[in-house]
Amino acid sequence: MGTLQDLRTSTWAFLEVYGWMTVFVVILIYILFKKYIYDLMVAREEERRLIEQKKFDRQVQDREADKMRLARQKQQREHDEKEKIETSKREEKLKEEAEKRQREYEEQEKTCNVLGHSSSTSSVLKTSIINKNEKAIKIVENIPDSAPIVVFGESNCPEFRKVCQLVSTYRLDISKFQVFEHDKQSDWPGEEVLKVMENRFKTKKSPYVFVCGEFIGGLEGIRNYDRTHGLDKVK
Repeated sequence: MGTLQDLRTSTWAFLEVYGWMTVFVVILIYILFKKYIYDLMVAREEERRLIEQKKFDRQVQDREADKMRLARQKQQREHDEKEKIETSKREEKLKEEAEKRQREYEEQEKTCNVLGHSSSTSSVLKTSIINKNEKAIKIVENIPDSAPIVVFGESNCPEFRKVCQLVSTYRLDISKFQVFEHDKQSDWPGEEVLKVMENRFKTKKSPYVFVCGEFIGGLEGIRNYDRTHGLDKVK
């Protein structure tokens, strides 16, 4: 009991002398904590939270990007398969048309023979048309793989000239760049070649540009390819 009384007495005596100073120090520490330390702790906690949120967002974006990439690849595969089927159908249709013309000319030839007329002109015309269609198909099939970069178009077409100018700025080896001006190919069946090109690549707009055997479009197509891949890197 006496010890407790002594403790109270000594505590009271200390507070009488240093109480105001103790209160002042406590208040000062509180003010400093609220003004500097607390805000710093809050800022660091917020920074940590933002870092974790950004990390989480990146993970979500990566997962979504992967999903989109896989979906696009699937769509591209389906598109390529569909395009292959449609191309095959168009070529089959051209062959059927050629066969139909052949049958028609054969019927005309028979009629001419029955009437006693010569059929030599009809036979020549029939063979000429069939040969033109077959030759056009073979020409179009060989164009994309004739060089790493191939440009097909009309010599006086402004976009055709711009494509050639763009490619020529890289001064590529002659083995890497091939130009076909269809209006200057005297040994080509011009109209038939254009018809096959339009049916196969689904566009009538000149020029047609191919990189490594793949059709990439016209002027805008090769500009986009140059920006993303670089024509000088084509092998």
